[in-house]
Amino acid sequence: MLKKTASVSIVAANFNNGAYLKDFINSVNESTVLPEELIVVDDGSTDDSLKILEGFSGLAYLKVIEFQENRGFCEALNAGIETATGDYIMRVDPDDIILKNRVETQVEFLEANKEIDVVGSNVIYFHTDTKKEVFRSNFPVDHSTIKLTFQKGEHGVQHPSTLIRARVMKKYKYVQGNFRAEDYDIFARMIKDGHRFANIAEPLTKMRIHGQSVSSNIQYSTIKRTFEIRDEIFGTSTSTLKSRFYYWYILNYRKFLISQNKFSKPMYLVLAGLCDPSKVIKRFSKTIWA
Repeated sequence: MLKKTASVSIVAANFNNGAYLKDFINSVNESTVLPEELIVVDDGSTDDSLKILEGFSGLAYLKVIEFQENRGFCEALNAGIETATGDYIMRVDPDDIILKNRVETQVEFLEANKEIDVVGSNVIYFHTDTKKEVFRSNFPVDHSTIKLTFQKGEHGVQHPSTLIRARVMKKYKYVQGNFRAEDYDIFARMIKDGHRFANIAEPLTKMRIHGQSVSSNIQYSTIKRTFEIRDEIFGTSTSTLKSRFYYWYILNYRKFLISQNKFSKPMYLVLAGLCDPSKVIKRFSKTIWA
């Protein structure tokens, strides 16, 4: 029985994610509704990524764009988006796994809510070695709260969870100079320009935590650049002390969530709480009342 196809272009930028590509592509292929195209931009990989992609050449919807040398994550995304022909552009990273109903659920949402331009969802973070779920995100679902979150210099949507109307996405470019803060930059600009956002409360993507993943590696330069972008776009002013404390909070809270050590885990929570008590209390209150 043939599956339905939606006018969706999935865009993924790949650099040396050969170990995860099979899981990623198989998850797309197992979707209840298939995308019109899956565009994988290989950014000069030096592992076996291209060989693995060749193994999926039988998939009619798979399109591979090959860079001969590494140009950067943002340049790879821009190339994929420029090539995309679908009415919707879905962002996924090639080390992640989409759940079977993601394409169908997000397309139905945007078709039912014409005023929304970008829809994300919650995600499940899992450890690549143990395959165990580490934690689940808890993003706001309504536009006003998402907008406020971006205005505070924080992320209102999870980048690889989003489905975006192509007519909106193609108006914007990722900036390589903002790498690791490029998602905040592009979405904050959309918010400032009046585009409306939403999140689906249900998790629709599984995000892998491994040694090279952004989820397990956060640098102060990323936080610093994020607040600089916030100040440029929204006309705010962020002190170095504020950005430092937010970085320490994020760093320790992520370590608390990821740590498997029963002794260090509570220590990371205490450190996160010292950096920003209100956020820790808020996160736990959401968990209790969920």
